[in-house]
Amino acid sequence: MKVWIYSDRSKVVGDPGHLKVFETIEAARAWFEHNDPEGVAFEYETVVAQRYNRPLKPSSAPKLDAKRVKALLVLFILFLGCADLVTTNMILNLGLGELNPFMHIAQTWLGAWWLIPKLGLTYIMMWLLWRSTNPYNVAMVAAFCCAPVLNNLLIIAGTT
Repeated sequence: MKVWIYSDRSKVVGDPGHLKVFETIEAARAWFEHNDPEGVAFEYETVVAQRYNRPLKPSSAPKLDAKRVKALLVLFILFLGCADLVTTNMILNLGLGELNPFMHIAQTWLGAWWLIPKLGLTYIMMWLLWRSTNPYNVAMVAAFCCAPVLNNLLIIAGTT
């Protein structure tokens, strides 16, 4: 493949307008008519490597389906919600209180039925994450959902 290159001698090498590259001689002539009627472009043969023209080999690594990964992450969030319920009940049985103000209000108003709004919020979060198109966002939320469970486990370990 050939290109035509024009060098503007009034500019310093490296300036944005120092070189102009044209794909065809017609394009170079048209530019010269409007910008530099006495300018000259020289022809340059480009090198195209053959390795870029051959198809790539398929990878032997196992392919991960984004929908499966997202489904596993959403199920993991359900597991974390249930683990939060169990560990929170263990903390309440030890005589300690709930730190989440919304769940504290639910426990005060609903008594033992506070589990219903807790699971309801977990299901709403799962539904919203299922609608997400990016599994990385779901993974970030799953990582953040680990924090309350780990905190509860640390509290339980510290009291026993």
